[in-house]
Amino acid sequence: MDCVDAVLKSLRRKHLDAPSSCTDVMAKRLQNLLQHLSGILSKAHNTMGNSSSQGQHGATPKKTVPVSRASHTSATEEPPDFLVRLAKVLVVKSLDEDNLDGITQRIFLKYICKTNETLGKRLFRFIITHWQGKEAPHPIGYRRHSGKGRRLDLLSKPAFLSAASHIISLLTDADQLEFYIKVFSHDDDKIHRGDLEDLMFAAYESCAVAHKTCCLPDDILAAVVTSAMHGKNRVSTKYLHSWVTQNCPRLVMWLHRSLTHTLTVAHRTITHDTEEEEEEDDSDTPILDCPAKSSCLSLHPALIWLLTCSLPRLYTRPAPQNKAPDKLQPSTSHLLLDPHVFIDRMISAISPTHWLPLYNSDTHGLSINRLQHHVFGYPSATLTFLTAEDGNLFCLACDQAWRDSQHFWGGDHCMCLHLTPEYRVIEAGPKIVYFNISSRGYPTGLQVGSDHTNRALTLDLNLTLVKYRRIPFRLRSIEVWGCGSSEAKEAQADLKKREVRDTENRRKVKVNKSDWLDNPDRYLIELAGTRLSYAQYETNAPGGASGS
Repeated sequence: MDCVDAVLKSLRRKHLDAPSSCTDVMAKRLQNLLQHLSGILSKAHNTMGNSSSQGQHGATPKKTVPVSRASHTSATEEPPDFLVRLAKVLVVKSLDEDNLDGITQRIFLKYICKTNETLGKRLFRFIITHWQGKEAPHPIGYRRHSGKGRRLDLLSKPAFLSAASHIISLLTDADQLEFYIKVFSHDDDKIHRGDLEDLMFAAYESCAVAHKTCCLPDDILAAVVTSAMHGKNRVSTKYLHSWVTQNCPRLVMWLHRSLTHTLTVAHRTITHDTEEEEEEDDSDTPILDCPAKSSCLSLHPALIWLLTCSLPRLYTRPAPQNKAPDKLQPSTSHLLLDPHVFIDRMISAISPTHWLPLYNSDTHGLSINRLQHHVFGYPSATLTFLTAEDGNLFCLACDQAWRDSQHFWGGDHCMCLHLTPEYRVIEAGPKIVYFNISSRGYPTGLQVGSDHTNRALTLDLNLTLVKYRRIPFRLRSIEVWGCGSSEAKEAQADLKKREVRDTENRRKVKVNKSDWLDNPDRYLIELAGTRLSYAQYETNAPGGASGS
């Protein structure tokens, strides 16, 4: 034992400040071997000591399981083969480009987080802190920094494998959110406002829509930070986890998906010096069919991304219309036999939703009749955006077709959100939507909320004032977007055509003289004091003149 410790100390003193090279790598391997032998000897010594202690006292000692900070997984679990290959590639790249044995921060940012530097720096530091223990052997070329005993820009291969295995094992939204909150809060019980801002922008940058617009989403993402921080500079990480789970539970879904995708395929792309030509398809984020019909402020891509994080999947993954149940919902056997149905299923599984513009007050006019004409008859989920003064923007998500009724309606996926200047879900649940324009004796207009004493949102029949928790704001504009499939829009168009045909048929009804004489409408008109001309029914009128 003393000889091994002496050799280790001499190696560390010799290579404390020397740069790494091939000779240093061999020395490093020798150092690791000696360290391994030292551990075996120490373990054998402890075992002998425990045996003697047991013999002296005659009792079975408590078995102590060492807890290592270098791994959060079981020691018996081996990392996947693709992670082992990736770690080897990163170590080789670090040795070739930076002349250091290990994984440098520059290599980590270049190949693992190349499109998200904010996430890369935070994640690299978090891995070193939690998976590369304080007592880990120092690599050759190590230099002490601030007396902390470890280098913050060089990651060991075992630590990388342990961290990567832990990351790809995060399956639920709650586990993923908890992990990334720890990464950006430096594993503290409190998280600062700046750290939350970095988390928001890192999550947004990992989404494909972030690279398809020139407008900055500062105000939109800042609304989430403002609402989550609740006017404070620091909040508890448990409170933040609860708030995000309630208001936007899929906030880090794209961030985690992008990182796991890189960890899975990077060992191939780095080895062959190739990059993916196309970004991974972000099929969960809806696409606007007519972006020009919406203002950039109301439906910015960042806002669509946030809604995808908050809304139920019904609005981003609509179910097909029940036009042909036998074809759209076949059994497994029919699915395998019919290639057309199989192809339709595959296309619908990878294609993003296209939100269709149904009504825009700037284009169609701000009127309750125009709103009813363009929205009614659409048999699928809709999103209604109400823009009010002082930068207030509200969203009403309805999972059922709009109706004129004196009763509340809506399914389990109905939701009302306040988007700006603060982002939060203000109401959710079934039967929270009320819309009445024709029934007398009942309140008119639009009402949202389950509490009859304090509605979450109300809109008068003249479309002039919108009240949020009884606070009035002057209405600026209204937009309604359809979230259903293409069959929903076709169904609405067919309904409009039938209504037009029925109206034309009623106009073409011919009434002869005998039918008009017995018609009750004739007597009602005469009782009102008006005598109409019936010249078209008089066949013997002299000269064809009409008499009154």
